Amino acid sequence: MLLILVLSIAFSATSADSTISKLDKLKAAYLLNFIPFIEWPNTPEDKPLTPLYICLQDSAPFDQFFRTLVNIKSEPKPKRELYVARLSDATHCDLTYFHRSPSGENSLVEGSVVVLSSAQVSQKDATIIFYLDNEKLRFEIVMSNIKRSGITISSELLKIAKITQRIPEA
Repeated sequence: MLLILVLSIAFSATSADSTISKLDKLKAAYLLNFIPFIEWPNTPEDKPLTPLYICLQDSAPFDQFFRTLVNIKSEPKPKRELYVARLSDATHCDLTYFHRSPSGENSLVEGSVVVLSSAQVSQKDATIIFYLDNEKLRFEIVMSNIKRSGITISSELLKIAKITQRIPEA
């Protein structure tokens, strides 16, 4: 069901930006669809729909496409308010996406779900890492970083992920 939702969102926004690859469109859709399956420790139980801050490394085509997906998914009534910011402009991040290894951008990732666009991107706090398997987009979840951050990931998301205990070597 998650895969169908991811694909429908990714390809419903195909006219949003033709300069972004299909692979990056899928990553953006997955990134957005991870949110309902994650529980952050800073979310009060009496306010489960507090806003989430999503930080993206500077990458204009991906950033624009992701913002389009957020707007499409939020219509007509948003379940949870999402704020999307470039990592360089952010003051707080609940979910952070890196498409290249960070340089000096690590101060905002503590307590954040850190998603890497591939295993070639290096970031010690990574919690979710995209990879290709037989030309299919997959993702792995680094349980040691999940446990250390206090984040809870739904068993539904864990069922479709490759689970690792530590970050694989790039």
